[in-house]
Order: sequence, then structure tokens, then C-alpha cells
Amino acid sequence: MPRQLKQSYKLVMTYTILFFILAIFIFAPYYFTNTSLIWQSDGIAQHYPALIQWQSDLKNIIFHHTFPTNWSWKLGLGADYYQTFSYYTLGDIFTYGIAFISKAHLLTYYNTMIVVRLYLAGLSCLIFIYHWFKKALNWQYQLASFTYIFSGYTAFATFEHPFFINPLIIFPLLILAMHYALAHHKYLPLIFMSFWTIWNNFYFAFMLIIGLFIFWLGHHFQNKTWLNWHSHLKILGAGAIGTLLAAPLFLPSIDAVLNSARSNSGLANGLHIYPLYYYLALPGNLIANLNTPSFWLTGGFSAISVMAIIFSLRRWHTYQSFNILWIISLIGCCIPVFAAILNGGSSPSNRWVFMLSLPISFMLFLMLNHLAELTNQDYIWFLIVGIISTASLFITSNLSLNSRYGMVIAIYFVTLLILWFTQAVPNFKPIWLIAIVLLNVFFITARNHTNNTDPSKTDLLPNNIVKQLTKQQREYPKNKQGIFTRSYVDNQLNNATGIAPATNLTINSSLNNVESYWSLQNGAVGKGLSALNINNANPNDITGNLDSRNVLSNVLGVSDRFENPDTITPNSYIADNNQIINGQTLTHSNDAYPLLYLIKNTVNQKFYNKLSATEKEAILADSVVTSTGKKHSSQFAKSVVTGDLRTDLTKSPTQIQHVSYTTHPELLSEGVYLSPSKALKGTELHLEISNLKFKPFTFKQRQKADLADYQYNQKQMERNPQRPTNRQYNPQAYSWNWYKKHISSIGNGIGGYTITSTYNDVTNSFTQTGQTNLSFYNPQRNITLNLGQAVKTNQETFIPFTFSKAGHYSFDVQIKGIPTDKRFDKVAQKIIKQAPKYKLTDNQVSTRIKVKKPQILATTIPYSHGWTINSNNKLIKLNSGFIGIPLKAGQNRVTLTYHTPGMRVAKYLCLTGFIILLLILIRHVLLFIKK
Repeated sequence: MPRQLKQSYKLVMTYTILFFILAIFIFAPYYFTNTSLIWQSDGIAQHYPALIQWQSDLKNIIFHHTFPTNWSWKLGLGADYYQTFSYYTLGDIFTYGIAFISKAHLLTYYNTMIVVRLYLAGLSCLIFIYHWFKKALNWQYQLASFTYIFSGYTAFATFEHPFFINPLIIFPLLILAMHYALAHHKYLPLIFMSFWTIWNNFYFAFMLIIGLFIFWLGHHFQNKTWLNWHSHLKILGAGAIGTLLAAPLFLPSIDAVLNSARSNSGLANGLHIYPLYYYLALPGNLIANLNTPSFWLTGGFSAISVMAIIFSLRRWHTYQSFNILWIISLIGCCIPVFAAILNGGSSPSNRWVFMLSLPISFMLFLMLNHLAELTNQDYIWFLIVGIISTASLFITSNLSLNSRYGMVIAIYFVTLLILWFTQAVPNFKPIWLIAIVLLNVFFITARNHTNNTDPSKTDLLPNNIVKQLTKQQREYPKNKQGIFTRSYVDNQLNNATGIAPATNLTINSSLNNVESYWSLQNGAVGKGLSALNINNANPNDITGNLDSRNVLSNVLGVSDRFENPDTITPNSYIADNNQIINGQTLTHSNDAYPLLYLIKNTVNQKFYNKLSATEKEAILADSVVTSTGKKHSSQFAKSVVTGDLRTDLTKSPTQIQHVSYTTHPELLSEGVYLSPSKALKGTELHLEISNLKFKPFTFKQRQKADLADYQYNQKQMERNPQRPTNRQYNPQAYSWNWYKKHISSIGNGIGGYTITSTYNDVTNSFTQTGQTNLSFYNPQRNITLNLGQAVKTNQETFIPFTFSKAGHYSFDVQIKGIPTDKRFDKVAQKIIKQAPKYKLTDNQVSTRIKVKKPQILATTIPYSHGWTINSNNKLIKLNSGFIGIPLKAGQNRVTLTYHTPGMRVAKYLCLTGFIILLLILIRHVLLFIKK
């Protein structure tokens, strides 16, 4: 065996053995406790349901040569299959193996592939380092590889978003391919890696290409080859071919992003600087990862990796390119706009930091290769940075001497000591340095997950629960043949619910569940529904649970609701107590609108925009909103009632009340009194809050407010002679401990808050997500809360408000009553009776209809430019987000056909790229034969 090949084999075998040992320590507890690696938030809500669906579809592609339909009715109100799943499964080559395993082993495959991804990430780094340095000690390669794999990024992504590990595999190989192109003029690797990068995930492709561009700049900076235009053009050509090959996923994904409902809250969520607690935690984030990453700054680099950065900075001219990168990265970590730009121009997510793992590991290898060059000044700086990081972690731990970061801090200084011994003491075995680094990366990966084997605290789901949830999707009833219906399925996770607002488990059932939680949602529907102020909807879940609103649920065609015991049941929905499915009660409405229906009334969009959310909802019951509609022709909307309110029983009620509330100690709740009114009978009450403003207390104001509350409660206790005297009352000690407990939260005023209201034992709340929330930040000034059916309308009723966060709240409040009795039944039944029959086939909706005069055929089909119509008529947008079809007088034959936007062009582009690649390969073969 050649020497170089033997060395490579030894490196890989050593790496494999060490990885296997480390993986046992990290993952064996989950195996022995029957705990899956599926996060009870996005894991069970998005990733695993998508994988189950993809297994079925992939087997059909391979074994039956049938592709999934472009349009899927199971994705909320209906959505593009390829645009939705390209982000999760279609581009992830590590999901393709599921085609060759049974459904029974899918969960095992999911768990196993997480470990496989980590292994390949380290192997990718090992190949990368070995490419640059062929002659070094085995242990130096191993340390560089393991510090690359295990950091705060993988400690978080491994358990929360497994496919986020893929970029760690791709990035070293992509850089390597670029180097082959630049140094050896070999472009095939760059073509293949460009294809894989873009095919894998458009989101990470954006960041990886930026990282590749920085490497390209660094290469020309080092070698002074800026004017090599021939090389530049060939590299661009290689990248273009790779993009052409990936076009079938790339183009539809870009279209989906551009037309999605992602928050339009402005660049970086409107932040110019981060809150103070972020900067206080920043030094500590170098060596320890927080339980919940702040602005996705996962940090958590190994101690020796941090020392490698310091080693580099102290040799500015020797490693100038690297040092410029460190400085720019540090500045970037301090500026929200920088993070937002690297996050595609949206929220300030520092997810890009994962790319630093590669140059850091490279620099670590260089430091280990020049270990003899370390000086006393280097060790002093290592010590100073360690002390600064320790102080930061001490603050992050609220000045607690029992800090959970104690072991990480200890490992840093032990690493420093062993590194010195490795350099200074002759014959000191590097095995000790390897051991402490492996221990370091183990703690980084496992420390935040020590509760995952505790059933009462874990963020992961047991294997048997995952299998149970998967199996129970089959229990939901199937639609009757030839009949299209929509359903709403309540939360199935019960007390295991994570931060995910919904689950997509029902895509594996036969139901068409209107609630859908995916990263890319239809922007048109999102805009249309946002006008109705659905309080629990967000850009990733544009329908929410429709706030259990009766009229809206029926208009959108929800005929069945599968409800948990604590859910509001809309008035039209009648429970079938004999139908308990998966612990949920089936309720059914006969007022649910069909997918297509005729409508005569039209309302002008400008007029519609001026109405309240409840009035807008009422208009949708018997009208459609168009840009050319009439000012007001909805009779049903005129039946909406406005209740009379007052905040003070000594004053006369009015239809609108202004509430101005500042946090203070109190016995009585803030709220409004709803006056008696017969007009409210038979209505669903909506609490409409408008012009909402909130100014959070400053850090000092929060302290004063909490202290005042503490003192107030003590006084109330003293006034009650039946309560024992509180001998532990101590305001000074309370203040001292308050500062200790909250010092790490300085500046968290940009966090969110919740307003809750209760009526007739129905509690509903609105949560304004803060600027720190990267996925769901959606600032709103107008909200509507469904309080359920009006009761005891002959009595004055107090409706209290509670506020979750200290500060000043200001808003106007109204109570609107929307009819849900026979008045709505009459409207709904008329529409159902006049609705045309239609036929649903793959990617197509067709109907024949005859009308006496031109009018609009309304639908609840989400508007997308992927839909086309067979007639000369153009599709119009109704209600801001749905398809409308103008009909001419007489007989109309209507056929709607859907094609994934960009897919037709993408197929031709892919074919073009394949032909070019084939010609390049043929040329290479001919040249090889000629030689």
C-alpha cells in the first residue's frame, strides 16, 4: 500500500474509532431510555411528518415512476408540494435511503441519520485539512476534525433541526472544489459541489455561496491573481452549470420565497443594536452555548479553538487573511443588520456563524503544527480571554456561584494547562490533549440536553409516542369518495407541545387540515387572512386555528373540527359524542361552504380595508372583495352588532373605550363592562383591540414595580388577621436577589408580551412576539379575540384583561357581535344550494356552470400564478388571497390547472445543464484516451 494511502487509511480509521466512542457517550442514553431524537417542536411538527410523506412519494417515484402532484390539498388550504417540501426533504440526499426501508423502521432511520450526518461532517473536514497538509501528526488532524463537528451549532441543530448539519458536510468540500478550480484548473468538482449546495437547500446555499466567495477573495488576495479573467469565467461557468442542474428545486423555491407570507417587519426586525444582555453574554458564548441561542448565536467553540483564534490574531501579518475574517465576524456578531443580510435580508439570525467552524479548525491545525512557537504572551492572552469569558458566563448565570457553566469553565483552564504541558514538557503524551478536547466537545454537545432523559423535563419525544402519533393519523375518517372537505384538527401533542404553533402530523392522514405550519406559506392568503386579525396566526402558520371563529371557519369550508376538551366550539358545529377520535371530539357543521360557489355581492377593496376585522369577516359570508366592487352590498355585514362598554360603573357606556394601563400592585383586574343588549343574542363576541401601544419598563422600573408588588402583598397579608405573620419579609434582601436574578436580562424590553381576556369561562389571549423572536416576529397594532358565544345578554358582564409584562399599555377596545344563529344559517344554506358541482383531479379543478348574467365564481383556492384557466378570462384575486373566476352570461366550462411556478423552465434548464455536463465528461474521456 502506498505511503500516502496508508496514512489516509490510518487517519480515517482513527477518526472513526474516536467518533464511535464519543457518539456512544452522547447518544447511548437516548437508546437505553427509549427516547427518540425528535424535538417536540419542529421535529414532530415539521421534519418527521414531512419525512413520512416523502417516504411514500419517493417509493412511488422509484418503483412506480409516478411523481407527486404539484398541488396538495393537505397543506393547509392548499399549497405547492415542491415549494413546500424542497426546504425539508426533497433536497436532502440523506432522506433518499428511506425508499429502501419499511415504515416500521423509519424512526430508527431518522435517529441513525443524525449520527451519520455528524460523522460525515467530521470526515469532510478531515479530507479538507488533509488536502492542505499531507505531513502532520495523526492527533493534530483528529483535533481539528472533532472541534469542527461539535460546537454550539451542532449541539442545537442535532436535536432541533437535523438537516441543518448538511451544510457542515458540504462546506469543506465546496471550498475544496473551488481550490481545485483555482489551483489546478479542474472544474468538474466545482460543478458537482455547486449542484449539491443549491439542491440541498436554497437557504443554506445563500450563506455557503457567500462563504465560498470570501474564500475566492482570500485566494486572490494571497496570490495576487485578480486579473486572471479566463479562470474567473470558467468558475462562473462551473457554478452556472451546477445551478442549471439544480433548477427543478431552485427556481420553484425562489418563487416561493418571493411570494411567501414571511414577516414584512423590516430588515433585522427593525433593530439597530442588540439588547445589552446579548453583548454581556457574547464573550461567554465563545466557550459555552446557551440553552436557547440568543439571535441564533449558538457559539460554543471548544477551548482550544478559541486559543487558535488568539494565536492567529497575535500573528497579524502571518495570518492576515484569517485575522481580517475574525475581525469582520466579531463586528458582524455585534450588528443586527449584518446578521439580517446574511439571513437573506430578513430577521437578525446569526446562523451564519456555523461557517466559521471551518477556518477556526484550519487555524487550530496550524497552531498545533506550530506548537513550539507559542510564547508566554500567548498563554497570558489565553488566560485573559478565559477570565473575560468566565465573567460573562457568571453574569449570564445571574451571578450564581452554582453556575451550570462551571464544568465548561474548568475545562477551558485545564485545556490551557495541558496545552502548555504538551509544548513545554518533553515526552508529554498528546493523548491527554486529545482526551481533554474530546471531553470539551462532549460537554458542549451534551450539557444543554441533560434533561432529555428525564420524562418530565425532556424536549424530545419517546420512540413509542412518536410511533403512536404516527399510527393515530390513520384513525381520522376518510373523505367520502368524490367529496372534498376541509377539517381543523386540534393540537395532538397535549402537554408535549413545544414552541411550534401547530403540527403537520395530519398530512399523513386522509384529512385536509386547514392549519399548516411550514417555513414558506402562500403570501396572498397570508395577506388576505391577516386583515381579519386572527390572533394566533403568524407568517409560518397563516391560518392558525382560525381563532375558532364560526363564520370564517365555515366560509373557508371547514366542515369537521376535531377538538380537545378546552377548545371553543363555534356555534354551527354540533358535537357527535359518539365520535371520539384520538381523544378528540368530532364536531360537524352543515354550513361549511363548498370549494367553489356563486356570489352576487361584490365589495370594493378600499371600502373593505376601512372596516373592522369582524365586519370584514361578515362581508365574506355573502360577498367577495374585488378592486372594482361596490362600496357596500353585504346585507349580512349590516347585522354585525357593536356592544356598549364602560370601564367605570359611574359613567355612561359607549361603543368604544380607551384603556390606558400601567403595571402596578392591585387587587381588582383591569377590564371593561359589557352592557346588557338583546341585539347581542345569537352572536359570537369578538373583542377588538386597536391602536395598541406598549412601552416596557426600563430595568430600574421593573425592579421598582416588582418590589412594590412584594411590599403590597405583604401589606395585604398583614391586614388579614387570620394569616400568620411573615417573619421572612425583607425588602432589602428582595431587591438584592432581584438584581442578581435579572442582571442577565438587561435590555429584554424588546421581548414579547401577552394580553389575555376572559368571558363566560372562555379565555383567549394574544401574544405579541418580540424582536428577539426570529421566525414569528410580526408586529401588530390591531388584534381580535374570539370570546365565544354571547350569553346572559340581559346582564352587565365584566371582561377582565391581564398583562404579562411590566410596562404601559394603551389601546382602544370594542366588542362586536357577529351573527352565528339562523341568520348565518340562512346565508350559508343559500350559497351551498346554488353552488355548482365540480370535479377534482390531480392538479386540476373543473366545473360547468350556466348563469343568466356575468358574475363571479368564488373559490377558497389560494391564489397563485401557478394556476391557469382554459378560457380567455383572466383569473382575479378575491378577498386579497383567493382565486375568482369571472363568468360570462350563458354556459361556462371552467378548468383550472396548476403547474409549479418555474418548473417547466427549470426542467429545460436542467436538461441543458445535463447536456453540457455530458459533453464536458465526454471531452475528458477523449483527452484521457488520447494520453
